[in-house]
Amino acid sequence: MIGLISATAAGAAARDRLAAAWPERTRVYEGPVGDAVRAAFAECEQLVCFLATGAVVRLIAPLLGDKASDPGVVCVDEAGRFAVSLVGGHGGGANELAREVGELLGAEPVVTTATDAVGLPGLDTLGFPVEGDVAAVSRALLDGEPVALEAELAWPLPALKVTEDGAHVVRVTDRLVQPASREVVLRPPSLVVGVGASRGVPADEVLVLVRDACGTPGCRRRPSPNSPPWTPRRTSRASSRPPARWGSRWSPTPPRPSRPSRCPTPPSRRWPPWAPRPSPRPPRS
Repeated sequence: MIGLISATAAGAAARDRLAAAWPERTRVYEGPVGDAVRAAFAECEQLVCFLATGAVVRLIAPLLGDKASDPGVVCVDEAGRFAVSLVGGHGGGANELAREVGELLGAEPVVTTATDAVGLPGLDTLGFPVEGDVAAVSRALLDGEPVALEAELAWPLPALKVTEDGAHVVRVTDRLVQPASREVVLRPPSLVVGVGASRGVPADEVLVLVRDACGTPGCRRRPSPNSPPWTPRRTSRASSRPPARWGSRWSPTPPRPSRPSRCPTPPSRRWPPWAPRPSPRPPRS
């Protein structure tokens, strides 16, 4: 949800244009500006403030916590000429929001993030978790210093200025490793959980087993903020897990008898694969 705050008649007119264009995405906050900004900051993922940037800075300064969790904040000036990405350019999506607001209101988006300014992909905007010294490695990429790419698995990445060796490292892996000094670890969603179960198995039991499997040494479960860690899909096929006794945690109920076919084979003519076949009877004379 995008919170909309204004203080003047001109700001309210531009605010109403956004609200009319994005009725499902926006919420208008009325009342005193300070109370409105604080309420929107606590309740919304993004804010568009039709206020001076200095005023917004003073209002949200006591509310800021971490760039990974703070909402993105965009400021639009009184004349509607500029849409300034103020806070949360990458993590809060303020850079993209400033471009959307500028396109809708006819304003110039102002994005001061260094990687966006020079057209370099941000390491924290690739769509999967990133750990390590993002600021130092990003600064090295911007300054043209050698940055090594250590990819333990083939995964598509945008064009980065990387080399074979360097003091800074970008590592791509799905293993549980701790980032070293001057290193960034990118964890793409390369692991897929496939689950086969008998009909009627509770989904909660399957999720518990998956969580237990992801808790093994060397495996890390860290879902993306915008997507669930897994999507259970029910099937009626037999489970691929080892057989167990009836009533255990793997098989809570006895298996149902198979449904007979339209033309069942008589029991006397059913032969297991390992049993020798009988020799045919000689024809009668």
